[in-house]
Amino acid sequence: MLGRMLVGVVGVVAIGFVAGIAHSGFKHYYEKYADDEDLNDGSIQKVSIVNDETKKSGGKK
Repeated sequence: MLGRMLVGVVGVVAIGFVAGIAHSGFKHYYEKYADDEDLNDGSIQKVSIVNDETKKSGGKK
């Protein structure tokens, strides 16, 4: 009974360790080789100003 429990605990730890390594490796290589559009999760928006019409040109009189 103690042997089966020990094998079960070691198995769960090993599976968790391998899953962590797989997740970390995938995240590392995905961030390294993915396009910029793929890395955006939707929380950041790209803003570009085409024409700045807020300023009025005021010259000296």
